[in-house]
Amino acid sequence: MDKLTASLFTSHDLISRFLIRFKNVLMIAAILSIIGYFWLQHTQQTAQFQRLLLEPKTDDLILIDLGRFDTQRVYQAQFRITQVVATADDTITVKQGRYTYGRKRDVKRAIQLDNLMLDNYFDTATLQWPRAELTDYFEQGAIYAIHRPNDIYVMGGIVKPRVIPHLHTPTAKHRLSPDNQRGIAHYQMGELQQAREAFALSAQQDDHWGQYNLATMLLGGEGGEADPKRAIELLRQAAAKGNVKAHTLLSELCPDNKVCD
Repeated sequence: MDKLTASLFTSHDLISRFLIRFKNVLMIAAILSIIGYFWLQHTQQTAQFQRLLLEPKTDDLILIDLGRFDTQRVYQAQFRITQVVATADDTITVKQGRYTYGRKRDVKRAIQLDNLMLDNYFDTATLQWPRAELTDYFEQGAIYAIHRPNDIYVMGGIVKPRVIPHLHTPTAKHRLSPDNQRGIAHYQMGELQQAREAFALSAQQDDHWGQYNLATMLLGGEGGEADPKRAIELLRQAAAKGNVKAHTLLSELCPDNKVCD
């Protein structure tokens, strides 16, 4: 046995002994690192929400829990979407969605599916909130998030019409395949497995909206097992066909996602 081989065996033996001896310490350190990472992410996100609430702007989405506003009743989660329509020195004016969700992820999904662009999604009546109380609402959980659109998108979903200079005609609505429309209907009814199957049929027909919607379900593990690798493939296919939402979501996922490599 030459010196190099002997050195390798010795190094391997030392490393094995070290890992066995300090296994519990290393495991605790790994767990603490994971907890620290998520705590840092939470802290940074909370600070961002607080900054946006200090200077809200038109079209911001403010996500609320109605159950936290009424402290006289037994708490029940009632998540809704509101959107800022005007700001003043002392108040902001918001329009409130007509739909109540039981889970925060359902709110996120509604945004991703462009539900905010549906006719009559928002109440016609508006609400006014004192700007000085927005931080208090956030601290008590009545407001749990605020998002500022990137162009017309929040989390890959369209939340406002794009303004086209010198044109006053409305933009054309997306043409959705029957399977994709059926998938959206199933999803809104909470029938996630059927929604996933419908989106899969739409994707097989080379419909880029079906590919996008199936990808988002695969990312979240909704209606079946999660499959991030397949989701990225579908998003790339949709983006190649000019799907802006797929392109936006890819740009958000891929910088820190090894699946994109």
